[in-house]
Amino acid sequence: MGKFDLTIKEVSEVKGEIQRFIDLEFSFLEIKDKNNLIFILKKIVFLKYLIRQESSNYILNALTSDIMYLIGNMKKGEERYYYFNIRSIIEQSLRLINNLTSTDTISNSSVMENTDSIVNQYNASINMDIIKDEYIKSCRYVHGNENANMNLAVMYQDCIQEKGIIEGISVKLNQLVKLLQALFDLIIITQNNLIDAAFFRRKTILEYLVGTKSFIVFETYKQE
Repeated sequence: MGKFDLTIKEVSEVKGEIQRFIDLEFSFLEIKDKNNLIFILKKIVFLKYLIRQESSNYILNALTSDIMYLIGNMKKGEERYYYFNIRSIIEQSLRLINNLTSTDTISNSSVMENTDSIVNQYNASINMDIIKDEYIKSCRYVHGNENANMNLAVMYQDCIQEKGIIEGISVKLNQLVKLLQALFDLIIITQNNLIDAAFFRRKTILEYLVGTKSFIVFETYKQE
């Protein structure tokens, strides 16, 4: 008789928590979009486990908040804040990947170059193009805000009106999944010891939250 996995109940509870959130806030989405959102929500729960291990880690807390705010931006149609949070998610993730603190002074271009070196060092199959492309896109949108040419009354109305679901949510969710896949695989590689400790005797939950392919990445780079 096989050994009973004590984490099965915990996995079930996590699944239930995610499903209740979907039913409450995003029941209107198509199945494919719901599945993409579930992928994103799993990453938030994954970060919650890491925070439980290192509660004082500012970057982990900031990254978790950024992803949650991003989901809110999509529901409320806040396109500019959506890209602002995309940029912050990438910056916080790369700082975590490069073992930088929130107070380390280093340019974003240098962090990106260092990340390229990490990918080469580990010979990892990471889509750096999606990270770079989404970062450039978010910077252009944030800095080139189209509201700059609006008069004050129009700008005010644009800021306070209820816009509803963000335009192109299906495309955005699909791109976000690709972005987070690349970022979190790098986090799994570079923060392997932290993850191993955070999910001690909880590898079933880890595999559920990151997916089988990323769990294989974790096992591949696990330090004995």
